[in-house]
Amino acid sequence: MSVRHQKRLYIEELFSNLKQEAGEYRIYNLYVPEDGDIEDLEIIDLQVDFSNPESVKKYLDRTTRETLEAEVEGLKLLAVVLEKEGSYIFSSKEELSEDFKKQVLEKIEQIKED
Repeated sequence: MSVRHQKRLYIEELFSNLKQEAGEYRIYNLYVPEDGDIEDLEIIDLQVDFSNPESVKKYLDRTTRETLEAEVEGLKLLAVVLEKEGSYIFSSKEELSEDFKKQVLEKIEQIKED
């Protein structure tokens, strides 16, 4: 199995935990350095229309490409976060502390203000 295929399966697994029936939502991809220093957290925000299979495919394709590129720079995709009606749903294969989630939400709020 190619590295690209492995990454795609990983991303699809994270994404499946966020799947919605329909509607357009903002999803945040969280990238951290391989050493796990969350101070250098990078957040990529994207819109996904769950009622449009092409929009979902575009999200998965783009996230796969960006994740492979990020790994070259020493970053890994730690989690994806769905914003839904003012709340946030986290999907990750790793245990995320409440403190980490709080820091992420503060950074997301900064992104939304900019």
